[in-house]
Amino acid sequence: MGHKKGPQAAEASRILARNLVALRGRVGLSQEATAERAGLHRGEVALIEAKKRLPRLDTIIKLAGAVEVQPCELLAGMAWNLDPAAEEGSK
Repeated sequence: MGHKKGPQAAEASRILARNLVALRGRVGLSQEATAERAGLHRGEVALIEAKKRLPRLDTIIKLAGAVEVQPCELLAGMAWNLDPAAEEGSK
């Protein structure tokens, strides 16, 4: 798992962490309670909120259920912008 995140992945991680913290706070859940509701280890929630892990899609769905929102609310504010330089290199 020594993959280095690019700038867009780092931004996605930052937004997801921000959204998870806010939504978790809205329903009054600790990291531990959120993890328990989602069927995850508390450490997994901590790593996501610390921007050290980008979760898989199934984990996003579990977290959304735990904080009582649709998965799109955890992803709110994200967009993936194509890198024009990378596009040129692939032609």
